[in-house]
Amino acid sequence: MRTPVLFAVLVLGSTTPVRAQDGVGGEPRIEIVVVPAPGALAARSDDAVAETSAPALTLAAGERIAVRVESEVKVGDGEVGPGPVADAAVGEVIARFGSSGAFAWPEQPTVWIAPEGGALTFDVNAYPAHRARGAARIEVLRLGGLDAPAPRGFEPPILQLDRVPGGARGRWSDRAGYGIEPATLLLELTTAHGTVYRLDPWVRPGPTEVTLPLPPPGLALPPGIHTLTATIEDRLGVQSPPSTIRFDTP
Repeated sequence: MRTPVLFAVLVLGSTTPVRAQDGVGGEPRIEIVVVPAPGALAARSDDAVAETSAPALTLAAGERIAVRVESEVKVGDGEVGPGPVADAAVGEVIARFGSSGAFAWPEQPTVWIAPEGGALTFDVNAYPAHRARGAARIEVLRLGGLDAPAPRGFEPPILQLDRVPGGARGRWSDRAGYGIEPATLLLELTTAHGTVYRLDPWVRPGPTEVTLPLPPPGLALPPGIHTLTATIEDRLGVQSPPSTIRFDTP
């Protein structure tokens, strides 16, 4: 059995971009940088201080982190077979959590939730025979638990409600880069008499949009002008500004 390459994992206090360079013995180098939320620096909060002097990220059960990977790892010989993780390309970043085996880590920015308390480490998916060189920078933002407030300073997602024949359509897009959480879609119908109904429990949002009939089937609306309002959150927990349309029933 081949022995995988082990890479040094550092948690740095600096947020200076890392140039591609070799680690000890010419192996790729992994650097983990715990970064503050964009709004934390301006507020001079404790969140603005990056963690230091830790070989791994110690996470509590249910803790969320936002992770962005910047990799400049180059593979010298990609023809010698797969790396330690078969479903990740040779040279890509992989991770280990607690006593789990290594697993593929997404290349795109992602929000990850710790299934239990433990330490998260990162490596490069390569054996010595792959002759991998360079460096990978792992930017980590601690988000807290599921009930923690959203981080400040990120661009909120955009949601737009429009009338379509027979109903309404909501479309959304992400601006922070970590993706939208469709399950957070909130749809509220306020009738002409001021009664508020939640409509999101009976719709199934897709990855980028949702369509619903107006007036909603089975809901007896009084005559007058009614208001439909929608919001959605990205995976960081940042909520979109509300979007509103109005429609009338005789």
